[in-house]
Amino acid sequence: MSQPAVSVDGAGRPKYLQLRDLLLEVVRELPPGAMVPTERELCERFAVSRSTVRHALDRLEAEQRIYRRQGSGTFVAEPKIEQPLELTSHTEYMRARGLRPGSKLIDVSRTTADSEVSTMLGLPENGEALRIERVRLADGEPLALETLFLDADRFDGIALAFDENQSLYQLLRSRYGVELATAEETIEAVLADERESELLGTAPGVPLLRLSRQSRDAEGRPVEFVRSLYRADRFRFRTRLERSALVPPPSRAAQLRAGTPEDAGGLAAVFVAAWRQAYPGIVPDAVLDGLDEEEIADWLRTLVASPGATTTVAESASGVLVGFARYGEDPEDHRRGHLFSLYVSPGAASRGVGRLLLTEALQDFRERRLEPVTLWVFEANERAKRLYQAFGFVEDGARRTEPEYGSEEVRLCRSARTLT
Repeated sequence: MSQPAVSVDGAGRPKYLQLRDLLLEVVRELPPGAMVPTERELCERFAVSRSTVRHALDRLEAEQRIYRRQGSGTFVAEPKIEQPLELTSHTEYMRARGLRPGSKLIDVSRTTADSEVSTMLGLPENGEALRIERVRLADGEPLALETLFLDADRFDGIALAFDENQSLYQLLRSRYGVELATAEETIEAVLADERESELLGTAPGVPLLRLSRQSRDAEGRPVEFVRSLYRADRFRFRTRLERSALVPPPSRAAQLRAGTPEDAGGLAAVFVAAWRQAYPGIVPDAVLDGLDEEEIADWLRTLVASPGATTTVAESASGVLVGFARYGEDPEDHRRGHLFSLYVSPGAASRGVGRLLLTEALQDFRERRLEPVTLWVFEANERAKRLYQAFGFVEDGARRTEPEYGSEEVRLCRSARTLT
């Protein structure tokens, strides 16, 4: 069937972009590795110049839909593997896609952790980490170079049970009873160096996607820290985004109500889990290990019953307490508002519960005309600081260090005129 000539459309799009769209349909109908029609054939088929064809093919090559071999022609590229950003292992995900997972073990060693690894695993200074480096495969093709770190003492002996095709998550579950619950991941683009290119079977300098992930168990303790380099020509990642910052999350995220002394047990559970999830490496391990839910419940029961502050709790749809905030007049200046505490259960993190509680507190301050609003936060708690900064809080220069924690805190302040 003859094809219509390509011309500049009503929107003024260049011919080569229109041709790119038409060629994409051609490419989609061909299997991976199939030869794309020659430039001359495409010129005749779509009644365009060779320059237009080359521009269109350049665009498809940049998008990694096709690849060229000098002297041989242009071919359809393998489709990228699309992986959702969720807490699943490479082995589990590849099997779910019908691909044969595999690994090539490069190195297993016990090493003194650097500062980043120590922070991510909650290790003491000069603590030791188990380092596992391997190339991840799918149907025998190298897709990613992974460097994994574990607490060497906590998972002593895991290297002996580890083999190239072992799912780490299954091994943690079966041998140590550890189930991963939450993770935080960052993605950035880098260029492959000579060693990385050799291991991944690519040319030096090609783009890679670097993922860094810290995973925690149900109690909020760090379990693993992983640095992975994925081939950008074979992988893309997908996630679902929702509006955040000052936009209140949907009502299904949590329901708010006034706290009562009867909530003390649930408040204590959230408090302990949140501390153990957020503060390793910030406060001493002895403090975290010594947290006693019954003692903390008694303390919180007294606080909730006292008239000095408001306690608001967040409940899931099933009625489980997943977060709380305490706020009221600033003890140092009754004209100001003060956020005494805001904690969210690790299992409910990244669902908007913290933003919902903070929005409620700020609304209460506005109605009571308490301004500015202050709070204290550990200087090293970057995640909490990002949340408060999104709501207009800034450091006001005040600092303190509580002797029992030994970690510096900074005071943040928000004026009602800062962000309305």
